Amino acid sequence: MQIDKVISFIRSQKNGFFLIEVRADSQLEAIENTLKDIFFEKQYEIDTSFFSIKPEDASKSISIEQIRKLKKEFLHTNVLDLHKIIYLSEINLLNNNSINALLKIIEEVPQKTFFIFCSQNLLKVPDTILSRARIIRIEETISNGTNSLQDLLNSTINHNQNISDDIITSIVDPFISLKASDFFESLKLFDKNNLKIPSEIFLKILSFYLNQSLNNQKLFKYLIKLHSDFIYDLDESIKFNTLTNDLIAIYFTRLNSNLIKYGK
Repeated sequence: MQIDKVISFIRSQKNGFFLIEVRADSQLEAIENTLKDIFFEKQYEIDTSFFSIKPEDASKSISIEQIRKLKKEFLHTNVLDLHKIIYLSEINLLNNNSINALLKIIEEVPQKTFFIFCSQNLLKVPDTILSRARIIRIEETISNGTNSLQDLLNSTINHNQNISDDIITSIVDPFISLKASDFFESLKLFDKNNLKIPSEIFLKILSFYLNQSLNNQKLFKYLIKLHSDFIYDLDESIKFNTLTNDLIAIYFTRLNSNLIKYGK
């Protein structure tokens, strides 16, 4: 159901470049099938307007020649006036040359054309791609019902016995009750060696509210941008060994304040 909502949201847009983060290979098949079901009615429509990019022959990556062939497709008039879907199950299959060629295409995506790429690791995706994509995160573990954040809280506490229950509760509870909180006070208790925990909590909470706000376009667009910004800053901080709890606290505060403002 969650995947259906995500694809339906993309279908409601005029065009775009979307990057979906998934957690398992099983989700990829579901995404591809749902794309075909929601965007097309007949098999001939799929045959002429759905393009799945995969490495050729024994290659481990997608070549620049494949991207150039893809580019030629946009020179053809869309006689049937169908949506065009360019689907890639793992964006990290692109090599540097094919990425550079792709950038020239996604700068101006034609009407009724959708680049829908997936990845199981956004941290490996180049910044040039992240900055151009609308990022959507699919998280099966917290996709059902309004009590999912409470389930997330309980699960996080159970898996992190070395951290006080009160600390973990203090950073999740404000999102359950949608009340303001001083995240700097809570997160300063996490040292550099366990910052992965609040980072994962943040992404899961953000994912939960993305799923809840598909009909609230203003909030949804903000959450997508917040996710993209966080992934970028997290990657840069890890790369240069400058990650701090203050950085994560800033994102918790931004998410919390805007949910209170737009989410109720």
